[in-house]
Amino acid sequence: MRSELKRKRHKRLLRLLGTDPLMSDLDLAKELGVSVGTIRLDRSVLNVPELRERTRLMAESASSRLTSMRQEEVLGEILELEPNRLALSVLQTNREYAFRHTDLIADHHIYAQAATLAIAVIEYDMVVVGSARVNFKHYASVGDRLIARAKVGTHKSDKYVVSVHTRVGNAEIFVARFVVVAVGKSDGEPGGP
Repeated sequence: MRSELKRKRHKRLLRLLGTDPLMSDLDLAKELGVSVGTIRLDRSVLNVPELRERTRLMAESASSRLTSMRQEEVLGEILELEPNRLALSVLQTNREYAFRHTDLIADHHIYAQAATLAIAVIEYDMVVVGSARVNFKHYASVGDRLIARAKVGTHKSDKYVVSVHTRVGNAEIFVARFVVVAVGKSDGEPGGP
């Protein structure tokens, strides 16, 4: 009976991390209704590294696949990248991202994280934003961790539709639909928006 409960908890833990690899031990403990110590023991048994190590490994793997820009040009840290399919980025905010006399994160930083992720997900040497439709649903505050997920939809010739959803915790704060253009893709001619 006890081992059956443990097996189910292990499966659920792996499923949670598969959905959100950035969950902390505390988040996992709350979700599974167990102590942080139990989560650490379970991770050890399952050979799942701690959050910091998972993040580092994901970032190394993703940045090795980055072709349309350099890692330092991306706002946020790319943790997952499947070229021409999907990407995941995280931005830990601090005072430098806030409007001058508030704790609110300036909207252009939220947009920049999404736009650079939309460019980064496309596997081509030079990619630019042709157009964007954006919707700011909620504000973010200093200290929030912005998690942006990009998904590539349709593409025609040198144009790709990329949707990006940004959230803080479980709350979606920003949604964008970008049309990005792979510049110089056909016949050596520069593409254009």
